[in-house]
Amino acid sequence: MNISGAGSLPGGVYDDSIHISGSGKITGTVSCTSFHSSGSGKVDGDIFCSESLHSSGSCKIEGSVQAESVSTSGSFRAGGTVSSPGTVRASGAFHSKTVNVAEFHTSGSANVEGDLSAEDVKISGGIKCSGLLNAENIHIRFGGNSGAGSVGGSSIKIVRGDSFNIGGFISRIFGAKETNRFDVPGSIEGDEIYLEYVGAASVTGRVVKIGPGCDIGQVSYIEKIEVSDDASVGSVEQLNG
Repeated sequence: MNISGAGSLPGGVYDDSIHISGSGKITGTVSCTSFHSSGSGKVDGDIFCSESLHSSGSCKIEGSVQAESVSTSGSFRAGGTVSSPGTVRASGAFHSKTVNVAEFHTSGSANVEGDLSAEDVKISGGIKCSGLLNAENIHIRFGGNSGAGSVGGSSIKIVRGDSFNIGGFISRIFGAKETNRFDVPGSIEGDEIYLEYVGAASVTGRVVKIGPGCDIGQVSYIEKIEVSDDASVGSVEQLNG
C-alpha cells in the first residue's frame, strides 16, 4: 500500500508493506508487514509490523510500536511503548513513553518518559529517561542535559562526550541551563561501573571507578574502588562479596 503526496489509509490488517512518501496518515491501529515513512507520517493508534519500521523526516505514532526492528532519522515520537526483539536505531530526535527492546542505539536526542529496558544500550548525544534505565551493557557518551531516574546493569560506562555537542549547542541557543552532567536522582547499580561527570545519590557495584566531575552521595563496592581527585564522594563502604 502506498501513499504518495498527501493522503490517508484506514486502520486495519494489511498483508503487505505500507509506504508513505510525502504526507500520509493512518486513521487507526494498523498491522502490516513493514512500515516505511519518508516526509511526514502519522498513525492514529498502535502499529504492529511483522518485519521492520523505518522512518525519515517526521513520524508520529499516537499509540505503541511493535516491530522486529526500528530505524528512525529525523523526528520520531511514540505515545506508547516501543518494543522489539531486535534493534532500535535512532538518529535525530526520538521520544516514547517506554522502551522494551533487545538493543537501543541512538545518536542525537532521546527522551523516554518511563522505563528503558534492553540487553544492550549505546547512546551518543542527549538522553533523558525519567524511569529506570536497565540493560546488561550500557555505554553512554552524553551531551547536554542528560540523565535517568535510576540505572541498573552489568557493565555500565557513562562519560561525557565532546564539550561542543549538538545538545549543548541547542541548549545555548535557546538559553537553557546546561549542566554538562548526567544526573541520576536515584541509584546506579551494576557489576563493573565507570563514571565521569555523573551526579547520583548512590552507586553500588563489584568494581567501581568514579572519574572526574562526579558528585556521588554514597559508593558501595565489593572488590575494587577508584575515586578521582576531581570527584566528590560523600561516603565509601566495602560490602561482603
